[in-house]
Amino acid sequence: MIKNLLLLVLVAVSGGGEKFLEEIPLYKKDSYFKEKVYEEHSWKSFSALKEVNQIVDPNNYDLHLLNAALFFVTNKVREEKKFKPLKYSAQLRDAAIVHSQQMVEKRFFDHFNSKTKKLRSPEDRMVLFGVQASAMGENIDYNNLEMPSKSSYIQLAEKIVDEWMHSAPHRKTMLSKTYTHLGCGAMFEASNKDGVRYIKATQDYSLTR
Repeated sequence: MIKNLLLLVLVAVSGGGEKFLEEIPLYKKDSYFKEKVYEEHSWKSFSALKEVNQIVDPNNYDLHLLNAALFFVTNKVREEKKFKPLKYSAQLRDAAIVHSQQMVEKRFFDHFNSKTKKLRSPEDRMVLFGVQASAMGENIDYNNLEMPSKSSYIQLAEKIVDEWMHSAPHRKTMLSKTYTHLGCGAMFEASNKDGVRYIKATQDYSLTR
């Protein structure tokens, strides 16, 4: 979790992040859950979709379904706690998935990326993907799934969100009244370790008028 960043002047940057997305084959796969699901569903109707109850296979998973599950479970928790649901941002989603992919591929777990200069800080990544905001925030999580997998997409998302809820700084970000938009991205590591498959997840938040 990072503190709110009050940016007095923020210039939109476009075209800088696409090359990083090109390095993620799972991102390029067509999926209903990449964009349309956010236009057509609330967390309640999303939870009723049959796909969300499919077992997650870390060797062959729908990245966009997983990202959407994290988004909608977060809004469910916010509404249960009497906070407004957050709006979806494709730019924040892209910044989040790139950070998760970098953490997996370059083997680190931190808000700050010392491996890739353009992606160093949360605000660097969000601005790179064209986010214009007066406040930004980020949550990250390092979690795992017992193998063979018995968890559905929605169950895995609930597990990750629950971990954030049990951490005071992450909970503060997730339930903040400041933010208006959210994008989520999560990615599995390539192989099992000690009978589990590890997963790294990122939530990026913004105050966008």
